Amino acid sequence: MGKVVFVACTNVGRSMIEAVIHSPKLASVELAGVVNMSPSAAIGKANYDSYIDLFEEYNIPYYYCKNVNEPECIEFLKACRPDVIIQSGWSQKFKQEVLDIPRFACIGEHPAPLPKGRGAACINWAIITGEKEWGDTFFHMEMQYDTGLIYAQEYFCIECIDDVKTVYDKVALASVTAIEKHLADWVEGRLIGKQQDDSASTHYPRRKPSDGLFAFENDSATNIYNHIRGQAKPYPGAFFMYKADGNEKKVYVWKARLGDLPEAGEVKAVCKEGNIILQRVQEEGRPEMWARDFFGRISLQ
Repeated sequence: MGKVVFVACTNVGRSMIEAVIHSPKLASVELAGVVNMSPSAAIGKANYDSYIDLFEEYNIPYYYCKNVNEPECIEFLKACRPDVIIQSGWSQKFKQEVLDIPRFACIGEHPAPLPKGRGAACINWAIITGEKEWGDTFFHMEMQYDTGLIYAQEYFCIECIDDVKTVYDKVALASVTAIEKHLADWVEGRLIGKQQDDSASTHYPRRKPSDGLFAFENDSATNIYNHIRGQAKPYPGAFFMYKADGNEKKVYVWKARLGDLPEAGEVKAVCKEGNIILQRVQEEGRPEMWARDFFGRISLQ
């Protein structure tokens, strides 16, 4: 029976761990351990998941770390004696000592159709830039980010009704599909990879909470809608500045839609091109509410 260890800290990793536990297709794979980020180290990571319920219910060996390269974490990984390590949602680079621990490979899961979408915040960027055809990739980890041999890819569509949460749900489904097809082979050393075409690569930079700012008068309704849904919960959110009673307020938009006619609870905002319907908003420091409750009967101009 081949052994896998996960280094993961998001919903995508959770879905793969649960698949190894429950899927008949992975009955020959032993879950030897999980490394997760300690809660204190994960402050500011929008889609963090501690997995503590899984560890306790299924008696899974686990280790919480601040950095995957710390000596105690390396000792834990070595003690698990993995055939394969799968990394998912982890921003820290593995040093060579960690990459050399598994018998066969460290395999990274990256929520983009590599070589397109290398780098950080790729789901957020894919939505913001209006991508429609997207995918999830498992690749051989090396000292460079996101450049190794591709072992598996699964594809899906980003629909106009999606936001960052629902796209990550699609990534989770794609990742489970991939490991159900391939993990039993990977832990036995049967890894067939293909080279990435570097000439076709694209790269996304990290995003900061301040990158959520937008202005209705400066952009089209479509671009603003993509901006909003690409930074929806659990991410920090898209926001605009709104002046009222001589004070400037930061107002987050958690849910919106394209259109011209607001319905119950909604407010229409006029953009540089087209209109957007605001649904759920939140003034900084106050509870989330329906847009109509915040703006009264105002239609933003």
